[in-house]
Amino acid sequence: MASPPKIAIIGAGPAGLTLARLLYLSDAKVDLRLYELDGSPTSRLGQGGTLDLHTDTGLAALRKCGLWDSFRKYARYDGQELIMADKNATELAHIGGGEKAGESNRPEIDRHRLREILLESVPEECVRWGRHLREVTEDGMLRFDEREEMEGPFDLIVGADGAWSKVRERLNGLKPAYSGVSGYEMDIMEPARTCPHVEKMVGRGAYFGSSDRKFLNAQRMGNNSLKVRSWYSCPEGEAKETLDKYGKKGTLEKIMERYAGWAPEMTELLRQGDLDSLKHWTLYELPVGYRWEHKKGFTLIGDAASLATPFSGEGVNKAMKDSLELAELIEKSQDPNDDLTLDPAILSYEQLMFPRSEKLQATTMNNKQVMFGPTAPIGIMTNMLKTLAVDDSSILMKMLGTAPVVAAVYSYFWTRQQVGWAVRRFWRRT
Repeated sequence: MASPPKIAIIGAGPAGLTLARLLYLSDAKVDLRLYELDGSPTSRLGQGGTLDLHTDTGLAALRKCGLWDSFRKYARYDGQELIMADKNATELAHIGGGEKAGESNRPEIDRHRLREILLESVPEECVRWGRHLREVTEDGMLRFDEREEMEGPFDLIVGADGAWSKVRERLNGLKPAYSGVSGYEMDIMEPARTCPHVEKMVGRGAYFGSSDRKFLNAQRMGNNSLKVRSWYSCPEGEAKETLDKYGKKGTLEKIMERYAGWAPEMTELLRQGDLDSLKHWTLYELPVGYRWEHKKGFTLIGDAASLATPFSGEGVNKAMKDSLELAELIEKSQDPNDDLTLDPAILSYEQLMFPRSEKLQATTMNNKQVMFGPTAPIGIMTNMLKTLAVDDSSILMKMLGTAPVVAAVYSYFWTRQQVGWAVRRFWRRT
């Protein structure tokens, strides 16, 4: 009888942990190890924003993991509330959040809570913490920084190691390119106490402000704090260099200069942020349609396979879907009654994943171009309509995506925006 295949998963984020959990539950007998750079489960406690999980991807994976009840303890259905505004604080769209689960719902959960749920579901001894992977060798060995330590060989190494994946480096060496967008993040820890007007404006979910090729958004977290982010186009490295040069207080002043002319209630999101929490972000991406030539013993999931900017809300959902499909095929390859073996199973996974990834990457790229283009925020609204029309097979939705309807919708939002601007100008004069 053949010995169980040795599988290494690199990265204990949602993708890697979902795969580990599914393989642990499966009938497949595998020798599984998961390696993580973080020193401990609490190394990034509280870091990261909030995620909306989708029915056929993230939520489907959680159900398959047997973690639905654990997820529901932290799921926020009211967090689906969405407000879209321009720089004058004119609300262009306001979608309410629900209180109960439904087929089309996309409940929110804090990223660290999702990781916690997944982590608690895998055996403690499965995860090797504090392992800084330096190299993946051609023969399936892992080289770590610690004392030039080597582990392996493995029959399969799965890269769930994000943007700068060492496993991708072994497959074809392609590195992500700068997306053209950078920004900053801050927390407002107790908005109900310190800025109730901001608390009310944001609501229970997400508040998005867009104009002048810039973006300003706030997201409600599970502890009722707000995660505030500022995004804009700039040269690579500028956000970090500004923070290094001017410090946090000076950087905030520089950020505020970018939003000169925006409504005070919107820039209040920045003024109320906790300076100690200020951090920079530089966003990278892989080319739309990125693929690699299949190589026995290696594959990728999540951002390692299809890194994109966060402007479609699909990253973690796509990652968990990758894990779901890969786990099913690995399990099938270990079924003695099935002719499928491990390497063809991995090839099948890649052939399934590539077109799905390309579609999501293309959507995200289009969203980014519209969000930081000259027509935003109205262009964002019409772009959402066209995307819905493409994804929905109903005749009504197809009609909504036609040019006359899109033009009418654009005109409606343009008029609403002009009225909002005129009203604000009037009140400033009186």
